[in-house]
Amino acid sequence: MWIPVTGFVAWPVIGYVTAVLVGRLLFVRETIIDRLMNRTFLWSLAGLLLYRCTITPQIASLANQLALGCVLLAMTNLHGIGTFADTGGDPSTVWRRQRFYSGVAVAAAVVILLAGTSARHDGRLLDLRMDGEGIAVGYAFGIPLTINTFVFFRAGIRELRRGDLSARETVIGYALGVGVIYMWLTEAVSIAQASTGWPALGPQMPRIEAAVTLCVAYYATLTAVPLVILLIARSGLDPAARACRRLQPLWRDLTAAVPEIVLSSAMDTSRNADARLLRMTVEIRDALMHLGPHLAAANFARTCESGSESEPIQYAHRLAHAVHARRSGLTAEHSRNARRPLLTAQDFDTELRHLLDLARVWPVARAAERTGVQTRVGT
Repeated sequence: MWIPVTGFVAWPVIGYVTAVLVGRLLFVRETIIDRLMNRTFLWSLAGLLLYRCTITPQIASLANQLALGCVLLAMTNLHGIGTFADTGGDPSTVWRRQRFYSGVAVAAAVVILLAGTSARHDGRLLDLRMDGEGIAVGYAFGIPLTINTFVFFRAGIRELRRGDLSARETVIGYALGVGVIYMWLTEAVSIAQASTGWPALGPQMPRIEAAVTLCVAYYATLTAVPLVILLIARSGLDPAARACRRLQPLWRDLTAAVPEIVLSSAMDTSRNADARLLRMTVEIRDALMHLGPHLAAANFARTCESGSESEPIQYAHRLAHAVHARRSGLTAEHSRNARRPLLTAQDFDTELRHLLDLARVWPVARAAERTGVQTRVGT
């Protein structure tokens, strides 16, 4: 016997999906695919709420039939996502096709309503069975569901085969495919039960509600990933933002000593932590080049690779002295033969690690230089 979805399970799922949907409507709505996915959850949420209006889903109730219609309208948006590449990204073509898909879903929902009304007037149950109403509901619900999910699944396979997705996108792509396969298996069980009576799992409408509830929660979790990443970035907790905060004191002092290397203020990177980190790295590197003549011969990359804790600190002290000399207008001590303190890393990650090592010891070196300057002035 199949146990219907209780309010103890359904209401937390509804609250969770609502929270994800509100977040996506506020922050993840830039592209057409984002908007199509948001519409998917709008119709899905409406269906989940309608299911709560039906105490016994197997009865031919109007709310239950409307919930099936909402599920079909939600699936049409998956069809739109699956055919998005075929439109070349043209918005007018996408929405024109989407109106056609929605019209088909509405027509199927009308068929379900007519079959349900007939069963309700006769006092019979509405289920997927081999009678007139059952066959009508089966075709009206099953065929659009299969077509829409197949188009979505095929588009996902095509994207995965291209091989240009990130690791996170690949995992999400496979997970979306697993959800589609689960829907197909549920549909296959319903067809087998309606045709042969096996497996004997009781009324099918409660099982459909349970499958819809599970799939909506599952897909909400998958599509919440970009939302979570965006919220982490906006709160400054992503790795790039944390690196920017660690580099900020070093960057501020170096660019104050060599202000001419600061990139144009028109280049706004305040909202993009990755772009801001790249900009800060470039400007610190340029500042180190300009401060080279004020330093004794040094090579920070070599000292970092040596593993000695004292060498980065010694370099930081010399750099703090160079910053003070530059800002004071003093003549460079090694203007001819001084090595420029360029980082010799061959990749950005290694260079960033060197700069973070320098930023870690920079406050101590800066404070020591200020103390030394005050002592020299006092004497």
